[in-house]
Order: sequence, then structure tokens, then C-alpha cells
Amino acid sequence: MTKAELRFVALLVALWLPATLASAQWDASTQEGTSTTATTAPTPPPAPSDQMVSATPPPAVQQPQEKEGLEVGFTWGLSIGVPIVLDVNRDNVRPGANINFFGGADFGWFVIGGDVGLQWTPIDLDGLGVGLSGRHPLTRIYLTLPEVRFQVPDLKVVLPYITGAFDMNFWNFAETTVGCGYWYCSQVSVYRFTPGFTGKAGLGFEVSSSGVYIDAGFQYSFTGKGNFFDQSGWWLAPYVGVLVRRR
Repeated sequence: MTKAELRFVALLVALWLPATLASAQWDASTQEGTSTTATTAPTPPPAPSDQMVSATPPPAVQQPQEKEGLEVGFTWGLSIGVPIVLDVNRDNVRPGANINFFGGADFGWFVIGGDVGLQWTPIDLDGLGVGLSGRHPLTRIYLTLPEVRFQVPDLKVVLPYITGAFDMNFWNFAETTVGCGYWYCSQVSVYRFTPGFTGKAGLGFEVSSSGVYIDAGFQYSFTGKGNFFDQSGWWLAPYVGVLVRRR
């Protein structure tokens, strides 16, 4: 072989040998049972605390509740009493009769209202030497305003209560005058005013689930001096009646 041919062969060997070695390494790395490690991306750092998403939902916003108004009902009653005047002669001043109507706004533990009524007390004038004889009624027409009643409303069977009230009393005892209209004149009774005060203590016994009670109690009344009496007076009146509560 000439030198030129030898140089050409050596060049071919030099080019073939590296390619052979690279092919052998590639085949070894892809044989069965071998694996390559996958490159994974680095884990990102945790988010700041103010940007972290919570898995727990936020609490629901509570809507402000509307305040319930004060519940108001109505209570009324009708009663009949027996007034007994204190510190008088029982032979001349007899026990009488009293008809009373009460009504008021019921707030549960207390009631604010008023009364209107008519009362008679028989007076026996025989032997008194006053120029009159026989028995005549001492008549009282009254308006009570206001009357404040305190009660215990939550008991199932009974309704205990106490009251206090200011009385406007108008009295008549055999006093008349002549009153004239457009066409004729007639005798009319004359009523005179005195202020007073009344306190009651009673107990209602429930007889119906609709709020109906049998009402019983005692009334203590006072009248001051006024256009009728020249001194104060007192009387006690037990009473019984019907009481109705509407709630």
C-alpha cells in the first residue's frame, strides 16, 4: 500500500472508533431493567399567610333580628259589691250595693285602665231628728282614672292581683233642684264632688281557656272632704264578678 492509501485507512479508523463507542453506550442505557431518573420541577414555596386559601368556609353573616314590640291585650270586668261604711252607726247606715265596670290595656304583668260605677248606701233617718224620715239612698256615681293593676299572669288556674286608683266621686242624698228645658221644668238630683282613692286585692279563677275568670276580692275606698262631706270617710266592699282577658 502506498502512503496515501495508509493515511486514508487511518482516517477512516479514527472516524469509525468514536462512533462505535457512542453507539455501545446508548445501547447499554436502554437495555431492559434499566431506567432513567426523571427530572422534577422544584416545589414552589408556600404562599404567604394572608394569601392562603382556607378550606373552611367563612361563617355566615347573621342578619340583625327585629325586636318584638310589647304585646298589649285588653282586660275588662264587671262586678257587684256590697259597700260597708266604717265607723258609723249600723242601725242607720246599712250595707249597700255597688255595680262596677273596669277596662284597661293589659301588658302582662300590669294593666292600666279605669272604672265607672254606681253605688247605693241605704240611710235610715228615723229617730235622727233631721226633718226627714224613712230610708233614703246615699248615691255615688264615680269615675276612676287611672287605675293601675299589678298581676301574676303566668299561673294556669288563678290570677292574683292588686290595684290602686284615684276616684272622682259625685254624691247625692235626697237633694234636688228644679231644672228647666225648652218646654217644661222638673226636679233633678244634685250631685256634689269629692276626691277619693280605692285599692283592691282580688283573685281570678279561670273557667275557660279563652281567658274568662270568676273574679272575687275586697275593695277598700277612701273619700276626702269636698263639696259633700265635711270630714273623710272609709268603707270596705267585698265583690264578685266576671273578668275577661284578651291577649
